[in-house]
Amino acid sequence: MEQDYYRILGVDAKASARDIRRAWLKLARREHPDVNPGDRGAVARYTLIEEAWRVLSHRESRADYDRQGCRAAAPAPGRAHGGGATRGRSRLLSEVFPEAAAGEPGIGPARGDDIHKVAEVTFEEGLRGAVRACTYQRERACPDCGGRGWDAAAAVAPCGACDGAGVVEVPHGLWSVRRICPSCAGRGETGSLACPTCRARGAVPAAERHAVRVPAGTASGTRVVVAGAGQPGRRGGSPGDLVVTVRVHPHPLLERRGRNLYCTVEIPLAQAVLGGPVAVPTAEGSRTLRLPPGTQCGQEFTLRGRGVPVPGGTRGDLVVMVAVRIPSGDDPRVRRAMLALRPALPGPARASR
Repeated sequence: MEQDYYRILGVDAKASARDIRRAWLKLARREHPDVNPGDRGAVARYTLIEEAWRVLSHRESRADYDRQGCRAAAPAPGRAHGGGATRGRSRLLSEVFPEAAAGEPGIGPARGDDIHKVAEVTFEEGLRGAVRACTYQRERACPDCGGRGWDAAAAVAPCGACDGAGVVEVPHGLWSVRRICPSCAGRGETGSLACPTCRARGAVPAAERHAVRVPAGTASGTRVVVAGAGQPGRRGGSPGDLVVTVRVHPHPLLERRGRNLYCTVEIPLAQAVLGGPVAVPTAEGSRTLRLPPGTQCGQEFTLRGRGVPVPGGTRGDLVVMVAVRIPSGDDPRVRRAMLALRPALPGPARASR
């Protein structure tokens, strides 16, 4: 039975090319099998829509159909996959499901790859900030061929396999999947003589050097991004970034937890009882902390503003925990002193919560 392609698309026989295109897009979005999972009739409906579109979207085949019917207007095998028709249909298919077309490899501009490096800083530099020189290799357009990949004396012509599009369509069921043209590697052109400098790659490695600023208060594992300093984009895409991972060396005495610093200071028993000054390590050097008499083991003291710098110009704190060094009871002098002191000490041990 002869199909009425105009009726399938829901348009009049005198409809303009724009009306036909709009009708096809609307029906293709609605009837595509991926949009109707489990609907066994979706494949048949979508096949008819595609068949009607292939005929009515070309002036010659539409004219043949209007004169003789669908048998005369049916496209020849392979016609939908060749030359300019391929590019036109691919562009329209991308309008049906643009999110899918955007993810196809080799289609449109592609962002350049990021370059990853590691910068090591001391604990103190991580707190106050530092600058590190980062040297690396990145691709640059070949200076001899201007990035085309062909020798200046070579004859350059559009690629015959993809008609200069840089991509070809491979039949895949009802769909045609676009892939980078294997003949021209996506360039869209071929030359008779490769550039001897880049060997037809169109790019050569070049040394780069960037001063990377490590902000104050940076923690180990933080990534500093230098925008646009990565590998160049492909097919007009934007360049990638230089991503520097900061590795902060540990401090022998200080420990970082968020915005605060922590350390432990060991004092003798006499100083815990009597109190007095004790030297405390900080990121800026040693500072003096005065302990009150009767300082307990495990007691914590806070030095305000001696911690990690945070945005807004403020800083965290330094928390100092006291550890009391208990002398050995084997020393006769210690035993005599403690026996003499026992009456003044608190009572026997007792359990508490």
